[in-house]
Amino acid sequence: MMFSLSTPYLLIYLYIFAPKRLMMFNSNAKSVYVTDIHPLTVQNIQYNVELNEKSPSFNPSKNRVFGQTINWNDKSTWPKTEKVDYILGSDLIYQSSIVPYLTKVIRGLLTEEGSFFYVAPEGGRDGLSQFIKEMKTDGFFQSVHETIAPPTYTTNPLKSQDEEDCFLHFHELASTTYVLYEFSRVKKE
Repeated sequence: MMFSLSTPYLLIYLYIFAPKRLMMFNSNAKSVYVTDIHPLTVQNIQYNVELNEKSPSFNPSKNRVFGQTINWNDKSTWPKTEKVDYILGSDLIYQSSIVPYLTKVIRGLLTEEGSFFYVAPEGGRDGLSQFIKEMKTDGFFQSVHETIAPPTYTTNPLKSQDEEDCFLHFHELASTTYVLYEFSRVKKE
């Protein structure tokens, strides 16, 4: 199972660290939870899931993607499921006061062999360095890898390639350096 904490870079990020596991994820995931604390965002997530269900290539027997509103500090809002193998997150830290809540939900949901994949700007977020330091040094994770996202990750993602629309929606994309992290519970070579 997989759990996503508001992550638009999901497949790209997973692929850069684990191309073999990407294939496995696409074919074997029991469930995928895409979450946010804001109900309107989760409504948009669910709308997009439903759009994908209308695709000619959609396989109803593999319908396993769920949008869910959660509060990191309220365990009763977390998915009512067994622990998950992967947690994916993108640019989650905006203030240092939420660091304990994020580490709590990651520790609370990840299996003993699980991994947390995270992408974030290199800096400029209050609490980001505190979060990364805590994730690297608290002993919960046995392996930590980090790399700078390649330049192709910051190019215009729009199908139309309209630069004005890209700037309107993704103004930080071309001017920000992003770091990709993999925190694993199991020692990796």
